[in-house]
Amino acid sequence: MNNYDKIKELVWNNKGIVYAKDIEKLGIHPQFLNDLENKGYLKRIMKGIYVKSDVDVNEFWLFSERYKNGIYSHNTALYFYGMTDRTPMKLDMTFPSNNRVKNEYLHIHYIKNENHKLGATKLKLEDDTEINIYNIERTICDIIRDRNKIDPQIFNSAMNEYIKKKNKNLVLLYEYAKIFKIEKILAQYMEVLG
Repeated sequence: MNNYDKIKELVWNNKGIVYAKDIEKLGIHPQFLNDLENKGYLKRIMKGIYVKSDVDVNEFWLFSERYKNGIYSHNTALYFYGMTDRTPMKLDMTFPSNNRVKNEYLHIHYIKNENHKLGATKLKLEDDTEINIYNIERTICDIIRDRNKIDPQIFNSAMNEYIKKKNKNLVLLYEYAKIFKIEKILAQYMEVLG
């Protein structure tokens, strides 16, 4: 099997995606990726990531790959959890406060490093790709913390949807609220909605 066939097999086994680092691990020079790109078999979607030319790339996964330290949050997380019917105009991602990110397609949030991974999880999308996203409880805390910056209709809808959820974890929600020092505000909302 020649190097082109090895790359094509890797592309096939990885649902149309290939990473330059994986090619290098096989001892194949990156020039072979460039050759396959020039022949129209692959397209480079970002540094080190190629996809088969006929594969549509999920933009949520792409941003998750591009910004490995970013975690989907706020309105974008609400969208994935079915807690809003509005498709986000910009994708909300949260980064540790020591990172600086600029991207016109992202609505960027920063948080203290020690709280960045709190509530982070993986979500498998319909195309079997995975993204980093905050769990529902962390998302609720985030929107309460930023309630003055969020559309009131989205906020109220999300809070009502959370109350209706059968799989909600109120203990975890209050643990997060304590960490973020919003437990009194959360209690007020829960009392009104409960």
